[in-house]
Amino acid sequence: MEPPEIEYIYNLRRFGMKMDLSVMRELARELGEPQNYFKSVHVTGTNGKGSVCAFVYSILKRKYSTALYTSPHISRYTERIVVNDEEIPLDYVINFIREWKEKIEKLAKENRNPTFFEVTTALAFKYFRDMNVDFAVVEVGLGGRLDATNIIIPEVSGIVTVDLEHTKILGNTIEDIAREKAGIIKPNVPVVVGERKMNANRIIREIAERKNAPYHNIHEDFKFEDVKISIDGLNFKVLSPVREYKIQLPLTGIHQLTNAAVAIRIAELLEENYSITKRDIEEGLKNAKWRGRFEIKRRDPLLIFDSAHNPSAMERLVETIKVLKIKNPLFLFSMLSDKDMDSVLKKIGEVSDRIIVTEISYEKRRASLEDIARVAHKYFSEVKEIRDPCEALNYCIERGKNTIATGSIYLLGDLEKCMG
Repeated sequence: MEPPEIEYIYNLRRFGMKMDLSVMRELARELGEPQNYFKSVHVTGTNGKGSVCAFVYSILKRKYSTALYTSPHISRYTERIVVNDEEIPLDYVINFIREWKEKIEKLAKENRNPTFFEVTTALAFKYFRDMNVDFAVVEVGLGGRLDATNIIIPEVSGIVTVDLEHTKILGNTIEDIAREKAGIIKPNVPVVVGERKMNANRIIREIAERKNAPYHNIHEDFKFEDVKISIDGLNFKVLSPVREYKIQLPLTGIHQLTNAAVAIRIAELLEENYSITKRDIEEGLKNAKWRGRFEIKRRDPLLIFDSAHNPSAMERLVETIKVLKIKNPLFLFSMLSDKDMDSVLKKIGEVSDRIIVTEISYEKRRASLEDIARVAHKYFSEVKEIRDPCEALNYCIERGKNTIATGSIYLLGDLEKCMG
């Protein structure tokens, strides 16, 4: 059972997402503009932004007191807010809500209800200030231009990938979404881009030029050699505009080359003004941790957790399965109702003909077991429905097959609780 203060924050979700910065700016003013008391790196992207944040954080904390702000969490609310590998204490969260609840509710009357993400972002920035961190690595929640995190002025911005997502909010075209993500670009602040699509890059580059923000695209600036992929990660050489690196990365998947290169270029740009070395970059990447991304929970047989939740992320997971030659794995799957389930399940069908479908505990946005099963029958010869995620996981384990749990980070959270 969560403390009532945590439940209070969760209940703010009923007000949904509000894409404007007025309430976030007012919250920040009331808190004394905490975002101005630390240096920051700001990262957005349809996919890969969490991995890039984890990599940059791992590099920076070798030399500096460093915070990491990401979303969503897998098991615990406090996972979102980390300083030097320690999650924010639950007592701090409780005291913050007790102290600021009245102001939050006053804002609701004067302007509109602050959302779950706005209050969480304000809490994170105040905590980082109170902890006197040197740097915060901040992941955008959704989009960029009107995201609650976009009150910071970072040292470097990152835009990892641009694909169709949240089209009802961000727009129906790649250009629309690129424009929203490029909204994090600040005047004279360099931006590092990991996207290849010409139509997305044209928009990002135009906005960067308009703001006199130096533009760096890793596909123009980086060269990779001797790439070796295994179930335990990636080994490769990479030549950047600054130097050559030998990288051992504990995350697997060819797409992690792009994520690592974006992180390297961000670190190199920070190196121009801060005490970061080649060794910090190589060792930081070697020791990076990021849960729920091709995460091996068991080896014989395999049990892998992966948070792929949209078509482009699932394409990367399927590509990794093919490269690693994992033959016909058993999939354990669930999804949120607002995602493109048909495209995701069709993609999984390229590497497996069997799937266990289940239902996540997040009632408000979950897809029903029946809806998932109906779509799954289009692409799989063997579909089994098990409503309870713990029962579904136990069934997979008893089968003794290589198993991949995927489709939603909320599913991974439910399964983590099953495993204790």
